[in-house]
Amino acid sequence: MPLPKNSIAYHRMKSLMSQDDVAKVLGLSQQYYGRLEKNPDKISLGVAKILKNIFQVETIDQLLDTKYQQVDRKNAS
Repeated sequence: MPLPKNSIAYHRMKSLMSQDDVAKVLGLSQQYYGRLEKNPDKISLGVAKILKNIFQVETIDQLLDTKYQQVDRKNAS
């Protein structure tokens, strides 16, 4: 099954990076980063901003799945 284009894993693979590569840039373990890919609602704003720059996307929303965006917007109100 293809990954949604608004997922961190999609952008990581598009950038030809491994989970370990991204984890090292973030200063995280590969295991922890892998959990963040599966559960993007656990990502801090600071990490999301760094990922946005790593993957060269215009907005953080482009990295996160729709479910997370809805929760995030609800909490922002």
